[in-house]
Amino acid sequence: MANVDVPTPAPDQGQPSTTGPGSLFERRWPRLALVLVLALGIVGVTWLVGQRAGWSQIGSGGVNAQLLPKVGDPAPDLFTITADGQPVQLSALRGYPVWINFWGSWCQPCRAETPDIEAAYKKLQPQGLVMLGIGQREAPEQSMAYARDAGITFPILVDPSLVWDYVDTKANPRIAELAKATKSWQVNNFPTHIFIDRNGIVQAVVITPMSEDQAINYGEQILAIPYTGPALPTPDASPVASPVATPLATPEASPAT
Repeated sequence: MANVDVPTPAPDQGQPSTTGPGSLFERRWPRLALVLVLALGIVGVTWLVGQRAGWSQIGSGGVNAQLLPKVGDPAPDLFTITADGQPVQLSALRGYPVWINFWGSWCQPCRAETPDIEAAYKKLQPQGLVMLGIGQREAPEQSMAYARDAGITFPILVDPSLVWDYVDTKANPRIAELAKATKSWQVNNFPTHIFIDRNGIVQAVVITPMSEDQAINYGEQILAIPYTGPALPTPDASPVASPVATPLATPEASPAT
């Protein structure tokens, strides 16, 4: 039988070769490798900077914990007003155990813990604990509306950074000075709870939602610490009245009790 020569098909001129020394893959590989190296470098530098800045702790305090007062230190002074315009100054509450709750009606973790915080407050307030519920990053009307809907009875106070919008600081220069002092408080995590004893010393900083039992435990800790400063006059009324419901502390309780 005669041999039949079968011709080799010509390469498809429309498709580039992927196997030869001049293939498209080989030509692009150095460029792809360079992009990959640069991307990995950026990720590595970002991770290193983030570790130094405390990103790894975000969600459990992290950067915010570094900006807040430290346990064992005197609490910086804080000035704000109640929703009905009454001034409140932290240093004026010396002799009272104080629980500050930085929250917001827009904050889902804050909303979730509200029933527990309210229940704890109702048990601690009759013992003389003062609570300041400072609505952050929202108008006081929004904080108050949520407080009414949620049945909150602890006092609602205005975001200190918004005090300027509600008080004529030109007519009240002293208030302007007090408001400036509050800038030392840098709260970026919500909720944030600060427990301060009768002597103005920070005893606990909690940057997570709390259960009723946890809140009561922290509250009882500051209630148990006696006042050791100079004698204080017995108040005729609670230090600050709450426009929501009950006052901050029972009128018959001395601040140094």
